[in-house]
Amino acid sequence: LSPFFSFYVSGDDKNSTMNVAHFDQGGLGLPNRDYYFNKDSATIKIRNAYQQYITKILELAGSSTADAREASIAVMNLETALAKVSKSPVQLRDPIANYHKMTVRQLAKDNPAISWQGLFKSMLINEDTILVGQPAFYKGLASVFNSVPLNDLKDYVRFHFISHFAPYLSNDFVQARFDFAKLLTGQEEMEPRWKRMCRMVDDNLGDALGQLYVQRFFPAESKKRMIELVNNLQQTFAERIQQLDWMSDSTKVKALAKLHAMVKKIGYPDHWKDYSSVNISKDSLIADLKNCGHYAYGYSINKIGKPVDKSEWEMTPPTVDAYYDPTQNDINFPAGILQPPFFYANGDDALNYGAIGIVIGHEMTHGFDDEGRHYDANGNLKDWWTPEDAKRFTEKADLIVKQYDGYTVLDSLHINGHLTEGENIADIGGAAIAYAAFQKTAEAHKDTLVDGFTPDQRFFLSLAAGVWRVKYRPAILRTMLLNNPHSPAEYRTIGPFSDNLGFYKAFNVKPGDKMYRPDSIRVSLW
Repeated sequence: LSPFFSFYVSGDDKNSTMNVAHFDQGGLGLPNRDYYFNKDSATIKIRNAYQQYITKILELAGSSTADAREASIAVMNLETALAKVSKSPVQLRDPIANYHKMTVRQLAKDNPAISWQGLFKSMLINEDTILVGQPAFYKGLASVFNSVPLNDLKDYVRFHFISHFAPYLSNDFVQARFDFAKLLTGQEEMEPRWKRMCRMVDDNLGDALGQLYVQRFFPAESKKRMIELVNNLQQTFAERIQQLDWMSDSTKVKALAKLHAMVKKIGYPDHWKDYSSVNISKDSLIADLKNCGHYAYGYSINKIGKPVDKSEWEMTPPTVDAYYDPTQNDINFPAGILQPPFFYANGDDALNYGAIGIVIGHEMTHGFDDEGRHYDANGNLKDWWTPEDAKRFTEKADLIVKQYDGYTVLDSLHINGHLTEGENIADIGGAAIAYAAFQKTAEAHKDTLVDGFTPDQRFFLSLAAGVWRVKYRPAILRTMLLNNPHSPAEYRTIGPFSDNLGFYKAFNVKPGDKMYRPDSIRVSLW
């Protein structure tokens, strides 16, 4: 729970070996700033429903209907003021524009309406230098504190505190939160309690759950096979960098140094968190959650000013996902994603290179997308490109933006090519690298048919039919298009494959076919 702003502890983008306190914009109850200003009917409906949700939560917490309605207006007005000084999701993607190292003294001087000394003392932070992502936001926040009545600030905090715990309170709170959320998700029925509780345990005691998960579902043989795949993809990526016709030799040397310095973390952490200090009892779920929160917060702030632990993970082992961390220059694949349909411990190469292989290539490519390329081999925000190579990169990346801008997904809503630029670069690069790595296997050159498909066809089908065969309700699709840096699942296959020559050969794609793109506009970046 972090009302008014966002706070976390992580490596300093320009000194990645040291942890520092980060202060970013935040405080909004709706997904992003645009929800407070857009005038289309869908957004207005969500905005009205959010205000009704605020009223409902405060009523359930004991306020009269009249007081709750009045407070909901105050909360909406306050959040709208914060939204006015917040950056858009696209603006937040620029790592250079969102890096500002400041002394606490300077921060206090620029924003005297906020008692920074008192705030830091209450947050148990004793530092003289911090990172502020969006200084203009904090000037706006100071203005809010100057102009908004104290009772309105109290209502805002009260609502967000209760809403944060609403999923774990009585059924009327749970239902109120779900009724609002389904406007954003399209979800018609609440997940069964056991699923929600599994997620709760993973969110709060992830390493404890992770140990059990790994013991049951991630044998040593799976890790060994995964290491082989990662190494093969890394070697193939290196070969492709060496063959690039748009990058100079001097930048290639630095790109290869970054690729070879990339740390590979597979399955689970080397060291598990110790939760022995967390008091868990059957008396109060909320008390248990607070105890978990206190542990997590203490664990986090204890890292400020200390060297970064490069063995630490940002995801729990059961998580079905993967990530690249630019400040650590590492790729991370939790045990949860190393299961079918992403990974088959005993599966053939077509299955694995076409699914988890593309994911591996995707995460590696993130180190060289429009954000990741600004970080060097050590994870520091540092320009290592020649101006000419940077210009050529941007020209090619702009073609990807244009390609995805052209995909209309829902009514008149199309993919935002700038918002999804990094993920689209990684999707296209991941597919290209994985396909090239697959071509090195003996299986790729056999004529063996499985279910009537060639090895190359099965490579592409592994991702399309196995991983990204997803159907969305309109509400969640709209939410994704406005907020998610990933393209919808369908276009995570259509986009990359329509740029991949191997796909054209595998399925004999010709002019006139739906996925055909003329060679002159196909994008090849990595």
